[in-house]
Formats: sequence, C-alpha cells, structure tokens
Amino acid sequence: MTSYLKIYCHLIRLVWFLAIFISLNTVTPLYGTDIAAEKIRGQNRVKPVSVLQNRYFIKKFRPEVGITSGVFLDEAYTDTSSFGVRLALFTNEWIGLETQYLTTIVKDSDDRKALNQLKYRRANVNDDSIISPDPEVNAIRKAADLNTIIAPFYGKLNFIDSVIIYSDLYITLGVSQIETDQGDIQGGSIGVGQRFYWKKSLSFRVDYRTRVYEEFRSEIKTIKNAKSVDIGMSYFFL
Repeated sequence: MTSYLKIYCHLIRLVWFLAIFISLNTVTPLYGTDIAAEKIRGQNRVKPVSVLQNRYFIKKFRPEVGITSGVFLDEAYTDTSSFGVRLALFTNEWIGLETQYLTTIVKDSDDRKALNQLKYRRANVNDDSIISPDPEVNAIRKAADLNTIIAPFYGKLNFIDSVIIYSDLYITLGVSQIETDQGDIQGGSIGVGQRFYWKKSLSFRVDYRTRVYEEFRSEIKTIKNAKSVDIGMSYFFL
C-alpha cells in the first residue's frame, strides 16, 4: 500500500513539473511586448461599435412644455391621483428652472369606505340618530410648484449596438402652493427623477417628490410630507 502511495506522489510531482514547464515556454510576456490590435479587437470584427457618439440631446435655452400624471402615496384615507402641466427652461445643460401645476382626483380609500359602513349611536347624548365614524382627512386638491432642476449626470445606454438611450439623473428643489381641505398652504418641495430622451425634442421622465407643509390634525399643527410619484412627457422647442 505504501509503494502505491509513493508512486502516486511521484506522478503528482511530474504533472506539476510538466505544467509549469509548458506554461513558462508558451505564455507570451506582456511587458515590453506590443500586442497586435487585431488580437485585442478580434480578427473577425466587421465594423466598429457605431453607437458610441458625442452628446446628442441638448437642453440649453430650449423652452420645454410637458404633461404629467401620478399619485400621492401616503394619503391614509383617500386615493389621490394627479394630472398637470409643466414648463421649464435650462440655462445650461445641467441646471434649469421649472414650474408645474397639478390638479387632483380624490376618492375614498377602502379603509374609509369600511369605516363609513359602521353604524352606532353616541353614548350619553339625547339623540337617537345613527352615525358612522369618519376619519379626519385633509385632501390635496391642487398644487403649484416652482423648482430649480439640477441635472449633473448625463448618460447613454447602448442597446445591442443598434440604438442609444440618452438619459439624465436630476434633483429638484423649490417651493409649493398646495390647496387642501384646510385652505391654501405654502410649503417646500424636494425630489429626484430620471429622464430619457429620444428623437431630438421628446423626453420621458419619472419623478419622486415630497412636498412638506404644516396642517392641523386634531386641532394640533403638524408637519405633513406629501409624497408623490409622477410620470410625464415633454417637448423641447428650437
């Protein structure tokens, strides 16, 4: 049994020796040696990658008009959708000014409908009327925003060497005028978005935004963060 083990160990050493010897005599040194370009690119390459181009979509001093549609995310007892228009103008390729106006459609959520189906009589009150519980709601009716757009990141996606998708990532900072059930309220606005361009005048964008303002809950002034997600299309003139 020991002799077989010795033979096996000698075979292992021989295989390692041959492997090292062959590799040292066949691998081309990388340092101090010019490698042919066709070996790097591939000898069978028919044409170069055609979609690696310079910047394509220009925004500077091109008036922008667009439409938008979305939803408010954190309305506990309502389903609130929004529709609106926006205008914008970039002073260079990465900073601009934008204004938009939204109107909403407010519907009762399933939770509110379930509460309204409950019926009870109030205790210790000389009144036999039957009422339903109804939560306190301060629905958003309209909103107007004035924002600065900062878009420092511009990129291009190569799709199967056939088309380029141009895009930029941006943030928005500004002020808002919100019309609610409690009246007109001023607040701040902050958001982040991604825009995709095609043709030479059209774009598609997705925005996440929060509007911060004060409202009353149980007669106590509280801070409200009205979060929304919007999608929209824009047309650039000139």
